[in-house]
Amino acid sequence: MNTNYRMLLFAVLLFLMSSCKASSITTVSNLITDQQSLIVLKDHITSDPYKFLQRNWSTTSNPNICNWIGVSCGLKHQRVTALDLSYMDLSGTIPPDIGNLTFLASLDLTSNKFHGIIPEELSGLCRLEKIYLESNNFTGVVPSWFESLPKLRTISLKNNSLVGIIPISIGNVRKLEILSLAYNYLNGHIPEELGNLSKLWFLDLKYNQLTGSISSVIFNLSELKRVHLTGNGISGTLPLDMCDRLPKLEGFFISQNQFFGQIPSTLYKCKTLQYLSLSFNGFDGSIPREIGNLTMLNWLYLGGNQYTGSIPLEIGNLINLEILNLKNGSLTGVIPSSIYNISSLRMLDFSFNKLTGNISSSVGNLLSLQEFYLTENMFTGSIPREIGNLTLLKLLYLSSNNLTGSIPDEIGDLQNLEKLSIHENGLTGIIPFRIFNMSTLKMLDLTQNHLSGSLPSRIYLPNLEELYLGGNELSGTIPSSISNASKLTTLSLSSNSFAGSIPNTVGNLRLLRHLLLGENNLTRESSSVELNFISSLTNCQHLNLLSISLNQLNGVLPKSVGNLSSFLTKFEAFGCKLKGEIPYEIGSLIGLEAILFDNNELTGQIPPTLQRLNNLARLYLEHNKLQGSIPNELCQLKNLGDLYLSDNKLNGSIPVCLGDLKSLQRLYLDSNQLHSTIPSSLWSLTDLIGLNLSSNMISGSIPMEIQNLKQITEIGLSWNKLFGEEEHMAQTGTLGTIGYMAPEYGTEGIVSAEGDVYSFGILLLETFTRKRPTDEMFCAELTLRSWVNEGLQGSVIEVIDTNLTNKGDKLTSAELQCISSVFGLAMNCLTDTPKERRNIAEALGRLETTRNKFVAEIEAAKNL
Repeated sequence: MNTNYRMLLFAVLLFLMSSCKASSITTVSNLITDQQSLIVLKDHITSDPYKFLQRNWSTTSNPNICNWIGVSCGLKHQRVTALDLSYMDLSGTIPPDIGNLTFLASLDLTSNKFHGIIPEELSGLCRLEKIYLESNNFTGVVPSWFESLPKLRTISLKNNSLVGIIPISIGNVRKLEILSLAYNYLNGHIPEELGNLSKLWFLDLKYNQLTGSISSVIFNLSELKRVHLTGNGISGTLPLDMCDRLPKLEGFFISQNQFFGQIPSTLYKCKTLQYLSLSFNGFDGSIPREIGNLTMLNWLYLGGNQYTGSIPLEIGNLINLEILNLKNGSLTGVIPSSIYNISSLRMLDFSFNKLTGNISSSVGNLLSLQEFYLTENMFTGSIPREIGNLTLLKLLYLSSNNLTGSIPDEIGDLQNLEKLSIHENGLTGIIPFRIFNMSTLKMLDLTQNHLSGSLPSRIYLPNLEELYLGGNELSGTIPSSISNASKLTTLSLSSNSFAGSIPNTVGNLRLLRHLLLGENNLTRESSSVELNFISSLTNCQHLNLLSISLNQLNGVLPKSVGNLSSFLTKFEAFGCKLKGEIPYEIGSLIGLEAILFDNNELTGQIPPTLQRLNNLARLYLEHNKLQGSIPNELCQLKNLGDLYLSDNKLNGSIPVCLGDLKSLQRLYLDSNQLHSTIPSSLWSLTDLIGLNLSSNMISGSIPMEIQNLKQITEIGLSWNKLFGEEEHMAQTGTLGTIGYMAPEYGTEGIVSAEGDVYSFGILLLETFTRKRPTDEMFCAELTLRSWVNEGLQGSVIEVIDTNLTNKGDKLTSAELQCISSVFGLAMNCLTDTPKERRNIAEALGRLETTRNKFVAEIEAAKNL
């Protein structure tokens, strides 16, 4: 018995020793496998900018992989249980070898630049509970093999480039609690199989391309706390019992979809709801008053729907509300006073509605408010001074209302204000000087008001990026201290009454992109004939738009114009009495798309260097004193759409190569001294809609090919030495009036003297409005005639070219009477019935009488 017992004991000990040895060998083998898998992953990293892995993952200097950065091991087996390489900015792919980390429970590669597909070998990680691959560049489809991972609780693949549908097999991951597939390119429907995920509490599918109706199974997932479906094409209505079926709901985000119907009045049953976002769908009806019972709400986004009626008073009961967004609706009435008692409000947005009434002084109670938007409503009255109490306010938008009065000085108390926009109102008075010393201000927009006075001599706006003061009645000079706003990218002072010279200090605004100074009374420095401020702008190497039109600059463009920003795309300098030659150096501005130098006193030749401007689409040089021939180099401008050279002193022949400009739509060469014949190449410009060669010395016949211009709406060939068959000439003469021709020609083909009177009426409108019937704003529904007729129902001010008076809308009674008579004559010439029109002699006689009467009144006024 003893012997047998000893033998048995020896056998057991021998077995145990061999088992321990085998276990030790297996453990070592598995550790080596984990190490090899990580080394392979490191080899697949193509970029490690911060050298996290390069310096730390080393088998020589740091042989224990459990000490490697991002690696966690279990205490018992010392196997890799978690791999966290998040936020390391790594690039590369995931090798299949990661599937050998069989003890892995958590994989986190968030916010890197991994790409390629998610390898199927990960399906062997049976212990995996969490997989975070969000914010990378993974492609391919959402893996269907997730169902092979029985312990999986979290799947986060958001913000990648995944395509295809949501696989129905995800419904088999029964322990899943978090599913995030947002910000991909997934399409199709939300699968019904998601209804099997009874433990799911977080569902994030926002910003994909999902369609179909909202799956009813979502409302059966009773554990759901957060639902994010924003930014898809999902449709359907919200069930009345949704809160009964989702008793734990805290956040419901379905904005930017195609939901419709009414917002359920039963929403008040969602007692735990903190975040509700239904914006930009097709919800209609009124906003339910019961929403005021959701007292735990922090965010309420309801804008961008088709509501009717007013804002419910009960919203004032939402005492924990921080964000209230009701923008882009059709809400009417006033803002309920109860809203001004929600002291927790940080953002209030009622913009783009039809709200009326005054802005209540009670707004000063919202001491936590940081953003306040009332843009494009119908608010009246003044801006309350109490708004200065909102010292945390960063964004204030009151634009496009009917506000009057002055800008309260208390706005200067808003020490955190970053953006202030009050454009398109009826504000008067001066701009409080305190505004020009707000160090936090980044954007100031007071455009289109009736503000007056001057700008302060000292400006201190160190963070200002955009300044819009156009369309007011501001005067005085532009202060040189504007350069203290060194971060300015946009400076817009157009359509005011600023005088004096443009300070050279604008050149210190090195970040400037847009400079708009048009329609003022600005002049050049008296000490130089050159426009020196242009030279200073060469420091602004980001300049994209330069507009100095309709001033009294009365100077010469310096050669330094060629050193302006290569990013300059539009240079507007029409109607500002530019003299001298166009510098050849302008050809260095390779980014230019539009040059508008018309209505000046420029002399010399058209620079052949313009051929370098490959992006040039519009070249306006009409109404100057340019000489010489039209350079052939212009034919290199293959993107040219508009070429206006009218009313100069150009001679020579029309370049044949202009016919190579296939993008050309408008070619105006009238009122020059051009001779020879019309190049036949012009008739191949099939996109041409406007051609005027009149008032030159062009000879030869009018070719039949003129009929190739199918898109043409205006042709001028008169006052030349052209000839042709009588029938052909009649046709050409009619073509010459397209855009000006009487309606009876279009309906009956009648060419008559009454039709000429009609054309005369159009010419009168063109002269006094500075608009052509072929301008882009006019179409079949809106013609020059109908636009003027509609404007005259209010005041002649609405349609007259303000440059005729240089006084904006401040016309004398004599001027008003004169202009009204001219427009009355023009409209009489434009009646639809030919026999009701005055004959041309009567029209000219009445015009002469109007002129004489006006001159007499002016002379009489001088003698008073």
